[in-house]
Amino acid sequence: MDNRVRELRSEKGLRQEDLAGRINVSQQTVSRIENGETPIPVDILIHLSKLFHVSADYILKLSDVRLTAEYRIEVERSIERNREFCLAFERLNRTNQKLVTVLMHQLEEGQGEKHKNYKNE
Repeated sequence: MDNRVRELRSEKGLRQEDLAGRINVSQQTVSRIENGETPIPVDILIHLSKLFHVSADYILKLSDVRLTAEYRIEVERSIERNREFCLAFERLNRTNQKLVTVLMHQLEEGQGEKHKNYKNE
């Protein structure tokens, strides 16, 4: 059976062993799936679809539509939030744009520190 698992795995920069670990199968199973030696079990197909944010039909080459509907909606919402932010940012004068940029960097650094502290607790 022809599928796109190898292509998707390569795009993510994963080795077969890495993918196998993420979907709880052996490296040999991934190899057999990629080479079309075995059909993709439904549970693994679901894992792959979620991991790569693509439809099962895309993996099975039944469709060239790559994104799942849920992921497409998530991306569109993110784009809209970013668009609104960018428009508001562009309406600011240069001084306030610099201030917002500095504040964002500080918040980002503080967020990273909180994450580190949380992990160490």
